[in-house]
Amino acid sequence: MIYFFIEDTNESVKIGRAKDVEQRRKALQTGNPRKLLVLGWIHTEEGADASLEKSLHKEFSQQRGSGEWFDLDPADVLPILARHGIDGFAGLSGKSFEIIGHDQDGIPEYHGVWDWGDLEHYECCPFCGSFCGMQYREASSMYHCLSCDELTTFESLGHQEED
Repeated sequence: MIYFFIEDTNESVKIGRAKDVEQRRKALQTGNPRKLLVLGWIHTEEGADASLEKSLHKEFSQQRGSGEWFDLDPADVLPILARHGIDGFAGLSGKSFEIIGHDQDGIPEYHGVWDWGDLEHYECCPFCGSFCGMQYREASSMYHCLSCDELTTFESLGHQEED
């Protein structure tokens, strides 16, 4: 897998590869005074991760800082994750669907899936983070994720049905 970590100060993004993203984050966190957060990751075929990592390092060579750290914004990572579709995953905020306020009409506003950008459920699954998105199934009148197989109406989560 290819991962994208960001320091909580949003100073730089690490592009690397690992078999277990969370285990790698924890290992890198040791000795780092700034909290490391997962922006996202890409599932790769066996052996394909090294070439993808190399091409991403080359793509962002002008923004390279120290080692595998790059001076990037999360917005630079989002299109990479999205172009990998079902194999691209956003690092979920853990606060998805939490009510954060109400608009001027009193309609609840919810915390998004991704802390660094506004992603809609048709772009990115709010349950697993896959960029396959939630597909509406007319037969069941529910939304379905091809990656995690979650099936929902979003009603139990407080979401309002779109027209």
